[in-house]
Amino acid sequence: MADSINLLNDDELLNVTGGMVVEADASLPEYNPFYPWEVVDNNNCKCLGQFASRDGACAYAKRFGDDSYNAQLTDIATVKRLRANPNTF
Repeated sequence: MADSINLLNDDELLNVTGGMVVEADASLPEYNPFYPWEVVDNNNCKCLGQFASRDGACAYAKRFGDDSYNAQLTDIATVKRLRANPNTF
């Protein structure tokens, strides 16, 4: 994955149940203009990886399984809301 940075290692991925894709902007603290596409945890929206392309982000998000929310596009407002009020199952 030459177009990605900040990927989680296998131990960190154990508690991740799925990933959504967001096109980040400077309002997110981890924003990197060279890697504007992020995969975020579907429960707390923690950044799981940053990508140069939407296709790269979607491919990574799909690695979390076949659930419908994996690789689902979401918006920054949703990311901020879930970060403020994470689901803790």
